[in-house]
Amino acid sequence: MSEQKHPIQIVSRRTGLSSDVIRAWERRYKAVKPARGVNGRRLYSDNDVKKLMLLQRITSGGRRIGDVAKLNLKNLQDLIESDESATVVQTSVANRPSTGSVMEHFDGSIEAIRELDAKKLITLFEIAYQELGPVFLLEDLFAPLIQHVRDECKLGTFRQSQEQFVVELMKSFLLINSSNASKNSNNKILIISPLTHNDNLSMLRLCLVCEDSDWMPIYIGASISADEILFSYEQGRCNSLMIVVDSYGDQQFLPNELRKIRSLIKEDEILIFGEAISSYQDVIKETNLTSINNIGELRLTLDRIKNLTEFKPVILHAKPEQDK
Repeated sequence: MSEQKHPIQIVSRRTGLSSDVIRAWERRYKAVKPARGVNGRRLYSDNDVKKLMLLQRITSGGRRIGDVAKLNLKNLQDLIESDESATVVQTSVANRPSTGSVMEHFDGSIEAIRELDAKKLITLFEIAYQELGPVFLLEDLFAPLIQHVRDECKLGTFRQSQEQFVVELMKSFLLINSSNASKNSNNKILIISPLTHNDNLSMLRLCLVCEDSDWMPIYIGASISADEILFSYEQGRCNSLMIVVDSYGDQQFLPNELRKIRSLIKEDEILIFGEAISSYQDVIKETNLTSINNIGELRLTLDRIKNLTEFKPVILHAKPEQDK
């Protein structure tokens, strides 16, 4: 019986890869070599589908597509088993994507931003996500990209509307991918920004980092009151809370919010992350919050909390009784 052939739409559905990513891997890395139908459309074999499924799995684990695209099915399977059986996973300089591969994504993104081409930019983000992985996507592409656009706005070569365009598309992309990638993990972390702060982009970036560290992030947005934070924390049965303060907001208001949050969530560790935390060191020490200064430190802290809470039952935190 002849081997069945599959159109790209079916392959995309089976592998979880978009058609754009499949074409890019075929064109750039020769990952698969589909046949062509009488109408010129790509037709993929069962082995092509299996290989793409393995490639999706191995790149999600942190491998670069350029390093594994030409491996055969057996070698891919052996490498996946080796990676997934490892008890310690470290992100090292050796695993960092090459500058050339990142710059290809960067240059294409700049062109799409200049043209305000949303479809092209989302496609480039999706390909970069598959090829770089979530951590390097954030550190090596998104962070330099948004900084470059803001610098160009100051110089007058980019407009404010172009900056807003890329920020909003990044938010949409991160929200969708964080939701799609959500793991069925017992380790849940609520990611919020308190009242007077508006750090949606930073929080959505952190959602992907938490996902990559085997946590299930719960994201409810920015400018949330302490009472709503407690409700969400209890309702989501979370193990930890991360407060994001990348913007400076109302510096007189935030200390009291942090004190109230700590009074409502007394037992579990509360993390605080962002460029503005240096302005709140006194209240951070007073409320026994854990300052996080960079992504690497966040990943180590999440691993530590996960190990501490692995066998700890979830405790719901009751609101303090009102004075009579």
